[in-house]
Amino acid sequence: MRSTTFARRDGLRRTLAMSAALGTFLLCGAVPPAAAQDAGSTETSDQPYAPPPLNPGMTARSGLQVDEGFQQQQACMQASNSGTTIEEQPWSQRLLGFQRAHEQGLLGAGQTVAVIDTGVNEHPRLQPGLEAGGSKLSGGALQDCDGHGTIVAGIISAESSDETGFVGIAPESTILSLRQSSALYKKQGDGSTPGTTETMARAVNSAVDSGVEVINISQSSCQSLARASNPADRGNQKLHNAVKRAYEQDVVVVAAAGNTGGQCQKNAPGSPSTAVLPAWFDEYVLTVASVNEHGAPSEFTVPGPWVDVSAPGENLVSLDPGVNASGLVNRVAHGSDSEPQPIQGTSFAAPYVSGLAALIKEKYPSLTAEQVMHRIIDTAQRTGSDNDIVGHGMINPMAAINNVIPAEHDAAAPPTQQRQLQAHVFPERNWAAVAVALGGAVGGLTTVLFTAFLVNAVRRVRARNAGTTPE
Repeated sequence: MRSTTFARRDGLRRTLAMSAALGTFLLCGAVPPAAAQDAGSTETSDQPYAPPPLNPGMTARSGLQVDEGFQQQQACMQASNSGTTIEEQPWSQRLLGFQRAHEQGLLGAGQTVAVIDTGVNEHPRLQPGLEAGGSKLSGGALQDCDGHGTIVAGIISAESSDETGFVGIAPESTILSLRQSSALYKKQGDGSTPGTTETMARAVNSAVDSGVEVINISQSSCQSLARASNPADRGNQKLHNAVKRAYEQDVVVVAAAGNTGGQCQKNAPGSPSTAVLPAWFDEYVLTVASVNEHGAPSEFTVPGPWVDVSAPGENLVSLDPGVNASGLVNRVAHGSDSEPQPIQGTSFAAPYVSGLAALIKEKYPSLTAEQVMHRIIDTAQRTGSDNDIVGHGMINPMAAINNVIPAEHDAAAPPTQQRQLQAHVFPERNWAAVAVALGGAVGGLTTVLFTAFLVNAVRRVRARNAGTTPE
């Protein structure tokens, strides 16, 4: 595979695939294990889309171990050889304005963001703030054959450069890479690819044990509600327990909303048929949808009642994800004979929110995970009523960083709707009655004046006939 850089966008709006359809837990095109597809539902919640009750006994172990049964099927993505430099500041940075936070000295220093993904390559603009966590695959966590995890890490933590306008939202934060999936590896025998809800749970527990502040999950498993709601599914239960544990230890978990395709189908408003994990565990996860340059929802973003906020997810710029790369890309090719595609997907909207969470944690280290999540949600830019597509709206980094949220200092939050004043407080004028009264007054005055004119005229006529002049 090779990556290709272009300085100009061509208006294409196709979703970045990254071979997601091949993976069980890669990007947002997840395919659940066949053995669990027909599991029945025992959902008893008043909300039919809510996860089943937690089973504390189903807890995943911490850490990822290499599974030698997975063999690499394709060559790793190679670095760009175009020699093109992207000098301008990406539209996403201009729109979000997070560089104003950098000017305030907020750069994510002291914050560690776990990237649970396909690994992260050792790009020079990520060093020295890049650390290896566990890996499910041989080669370690600092190898990314798919390129996906490196793009995610670049959006979060790429260092600034005098040569380009691109910079990560938290450039002084540390990335902890946990490699738990890949579309380029398959297991001999059944042909499965690495990455399940259970290995995701292990990665989350490992990140929490490592002391991270934020976890970015730009991957998801799309399942039917019947399968996802089965409390006997050990992998789902373990993932639910893992994100709950992270939340309780004040680690902010950010997840992609999912991209349409394969098992990921668009949900009807308020009535989903497909659950997207871990986004489905909404109480403990901050879920991110994708919008384009105009703020409109991306065609590929998967709606759901669990969507919290949105962020830029189309035509993006990030670090070149190829092996031994040192530059930037805004388009990538997924094979030696494939056309380069724009960098886009909810996978790449999520890291903007993860980076923002790191900046908030830097400025307000005492905030709980719940408070950080609500701060991001409460300051989002609403373009109308909240909905299943973009949640509460697009993130507003400067508002989230600088605004004081009422709940944080025990002040009452403003009412969600303006209250109508009672009539006895500010009685409204009856303008119809006023008009009638005014019309009557003007009419009466006109009648009096006209009558006086007639009387005076008659007197003059009579006086003229009598040969006298009235006084």
